[in-house]
Amino acid sequence: MRRIRAATADGPTRPTVVVVTGHYLHDGLRHRMADADADFFFLRSDLRSPADLVDVVLHPERYRRGVAPVADTEALRTLGLDRGADVEGFVAFVEGEGLGPGLDPTAPRPDPRSRRWLRNRQAMAEAGDIQPVNITTGDRPLDQDVPSIRQLSRLWAWAARVRRPDD
Repeated sequence: MRRIRAATADGPTRPTVVVVTGHYLHDGLRHRMADADADFFFLRSDLRSPADLVDVVLHPERYRRGVAPVADTEALRTLGLDRGADVEGFVAFVEGEGLGPGLDPTAPRPDPRSRRWLRNRQAMAEAGDIQPVNITTGDRPLDQDVPSIRQLSRLWAWAARVRRPDD
């Protein structure tokens, strides 16, 4: 969405961004869409036909605007997200560097205690302005400047992965 907004910044009108998803209740997706300033956020079943989508764009005043707030606001604190956090920057960095598989807690991570992973943790935290927190309390740890792999894995799962029904 940021690319859409940037590409049309010089234009006479602002484009209307409509997000249609089957994962309406996914808090990570809600947070990312609100942060990206989506105009509309719909559950897929709410817009059943192309005519419904056209109606939203042509008559936006008939519909609820924006994105519903995150249901679990305490999760934001325990993930290390404050007002300055850039979850989209974090996700883009992880995807761009191919670090997603290394953040999967069920898969083995090559050289888990290497300097490379310390640098990766630092770079991920910088990209998203993520603060280190104790993942059980949400408080800032005393002697830790970089988020742990467990914290970053949880944030990755929250922001970028959709749970399967059997999870």
